[in-house]
Amino acid sequence: MLYFTSIAISLYLLVLLAVKPNKTMADKLLMIWQLLATLHLASLYLQVSENYHRFPYLIGWGDLLAFVHGPFLYLYIFYLTQPKQFSKKQFFHFLPIAFAYLSWLSFLLKDPTQKLLIYHQGFSSSYYQTIGIITNICIIVSGIVYVFMAIVLLHRYKKNIREEFSNTDKISLNWLRYLIAGIAGIWLFVIFYPTTESIYLSASLYICFIGFFGVRQQQIFKPSITSAPLRSHHSHAPHSIEVEALPNKTKYDWSSLTEEDIERIFIQLNEVMVQEKLYKNAELTLSKLAEILQLKDAALSQVINSKFGKSFYDYVNSLRVDECIKMIGDEKNQNYTLLSIAYDCGFNSKSSFNRNFRKFTGKSPSDFFRKPTEMLGHKVS
Repeated sequence: MLYFTSIAISLYLLVLLAVKPNKTMADKLLMIWQLLATLHLASLYLQVSENYHRFPYLIGWGDLLAFVHGPFLYLYIFYLTQPKQFSKKQFFHFLPIAFAYLSWLSFLLKDPTQKLLIYHQGFSSSYYQTIGIITNICIIVSGIVYVFMAIVLLHRYKKNIREEFSNTDKISLNWLRYLIAGIAGIWLFVIFYPTTESIYLSASLYICFIGFFGVRQQQIFKPSITSAPLRSHHSHAPHSIEVEALPNKTKYDWSSLTEEDIERIFIQLNEVMVQEKLYKNAELTLSKLAEILQLKDAALSQVINSKFGKSFYDYVNSLRVDECIKMIGDEKNQNYTLLSIAYDCGFNSKSSFNRNFRKFTGKSPSDFFRKPTEMLGHKVS
């Protein structure tokens, strides 16, 4: 009964994923993953409950679904962290499972009675033993490789977040860390404790976990293109410079921006930031600022990196710290608390304010403002 309950819960979560409104590409991939994982779980259930003899024609069909978990983990994280259309080249990730089914096709299409007999004999023929060993090794290798690929992908986007957002306190990657750790834990069971019961129980918990939290998860890296833009009252729209956005590049050898372009964007950026103090908006992102300046994200990122030697996150927060120092030094603001001024300058939490203030001044806010002489004329480098 316990085994069957996990399948029922998985099916229920699959329905919730299917009816989730405004599904992103990541949601659709997770829904397909949940479906295949449920089928894989049902296959394991037939083995652990020893009911496979009642459905001999199903033997083998679900076992090879172990190949899909690695690719779906990677692709889910990939599309959750960036808004892209699904590319046909991603189907290459599923070539191993296609080859696996082709290798086992002669067995899968056998008469149910013959399949049951071969299964009970433990696949005694040399052919089935050979492809069985190869299949198991490939499944384990695939699982390990995709776990490491997912870790690398997450690490890359953890750094890219600082190039897109000015506040990161509300951006949590814990869900993805748990997702990777969970599937890594299952592969440990497969490698070191490969009993049907242990694999089934760990898989049951994991599938229910990804279904439950996947229903609630939102896209975490790029803001939605339908989100409300940050409006600028700048009277003259800057000259638009078209540069193909390549967010994963850290150097700009590919860029078509000339030194004149960079200098012009630099002047426009300083002008709009000084005049309109856009950094005071806690929701400011690179995309929104680039939209105001009528630039591609990559062009603006290049200018900030080359002219200030900082990420977008550090650039905006250094301006916020400067503004805090100016406002607190103004006598008319003496009745306001330090934290209220920090919020007015664009910080969205006390911890973010303290962390960035210490980073750019070398002191905590309380230590810095203890001596009024240290405040005067200070400018964040």
